[in-house]
Amino acid sequence: AQTSGSLQSCCGKDRLRSSAAVSESILHYDSGAAHDGTKEEATQATKPGKLAGSSGSSARPLFALPLYRKPTFPGFYHIVQIADQEILNSLLELKRTGQAEYLGGFMTKSLPEGLSEADIEGEPLVSVPPDVAKKASNAQGNAQGNAQGNAQGNAQGSTSNSDQSPSGAGGGASLKPVRRDTGRIESGSELEKIGTMLQVINFTKNQNGPGGQMTVLPTQRIKLLRVLSKPTTEVPLCAVYADPIPDVEVAQDDDIRALHHEIIASMKDLLKTPFMYKEQFEQVIRYYSLDDPLRLADLVAGMSMAPRDELQAVLVESQPAERLRKVLMIVKKDLERARLKSHFKTQLEDKFATEHKKYMLMQHLRQIKRELNLEKDDKQSIIAAFRESIAKLTGVPEEAQKGMEQEVNRLSGLEQQSPEFNVSRTYLDWMTALPWGKTSEDNTNIEKAERVLNEDHYSLEDVKERILEHMAVGFLKGSVQ
Repeated sequence: AQTSGSLQSCCGKDRLRSSAAVSESILHYDSGAAHDGTKEEATQATKPGKLAGSSGSSARPLFALPLYRKPTFPGFYHIVQIADQEILNSLLELKRTGQAEYLGGFMTKSLPEGLSEADIEGEPLVSVPPDVAKKASNAQGNAQGNAQGNAQGNAQGSTSNSDQSPSGAGGGASLKPVRRDTGRIESGSELEKIGTMLQVINFTKNQNGPGGQMTVLPTQRIKLLRVLSKPTTEVPLCAVYADPIPDVEVAQDDDIRALHHEIIASMKDLLKTPFMYKEQFEQVIRYYSLDDPLRLADLVAGMSMAPRDELQAVLVESQPAERLRKVLMIVKKDLERARLKSHFKTQLEDKFATEHKKYMLMQHLRQIKRELNLEKDDKQSIIAAFRESIAKLTGVPEEAQKGMEQEVNRLSGLEQQSPEFNVSRTYLDWMTALPWGKTSEDNTNIEKAERVLNEDHYSLEDVKERILEHMAVGFLKGSVQ
């Protein structure tokens, strides 16, 4: 009732301010009921500055951010691109009012309509720290601008800053199309039960169109206890009640150490292959420690191009050894996929190089033969042969003679590799092969014709009789017309 009243009271106000009021009402009202405490306690739970997992933290209400492509893993900065402008506006307003300092990041159980497995393959979400990405982006832009030495160079340097922002954090707007890392859902039942607490760092709007991106830092795993509200037109995100999951303690036994070392070895092998996001992978692992086995597992899973269900299984797994085994299988698959792509690429490049080399050598050979008058150009030879054949024909009707000359002239203006060249060549081959001016005497012996028909064709008496009648009439008229 209180939520409904809040919705009605917001009508007629600015939409963004209305969404903020409604969202605050949803969180405070439902969290107070579910928290089993006072409304003041629920309000404090949604205020910024209280990190999940800190002393005294417990279950709390959050706005749930649906993740389409892959889940987020704790301890590493992530770039989440938002194609829906209304969701971005709502998040910006919630951030302004202090209600979006933290979000719950939950992957959807299935992909939305219009998005396939092939569409979600792309650049990893894990990123370098925002300050590092910004410095690198600015340095690259300034270097390009100084290289030009004029205003055009400075403009290109600014463009470079924008291009680098997706792989970094907090840079300019991207010139690439905005990915659908997140979007709308109908209800909270479409979300997975295990996700991560997302600390919102900053937002970047796309200057070339709708949407933008946000930089988040997942702090820990959380469990969705229940859904507090469905998405509405005012607030396109659903509110949920989530409980932090304690960090897993790792016992440094032989199995853990062996899995840890094997994952590192597989990563080194992977970095030796020219896979698609190698440069980003190298930048990311440079800023994060690889000493903690579970932290390493989360980093590798966050950078992997594995299917979304396999990554979610890593996020859900609570047993350290089993989590490491799943990550090891993922990185092994990534390594095998990278090796296969490299092998196929090498094969194609070798085949192209061989064919190109053969083509160039044949062109050089033909050029040498022409310079030595050992061979004429193929096209000119073909045209000369047709002209010679046409000149030798006798008894050619005037219309046929004119048609063949037109086709030869057309042939001289076509490229030899074009389809029209082959069509004209086939036509001239057929015309020059006809026995122009050559005739033979007609055989008017009906009895012989009947005998040949009976010898070559069994039965069909009506058909043979009709053929003989037609021939007889033609003999009497002196024409078959």
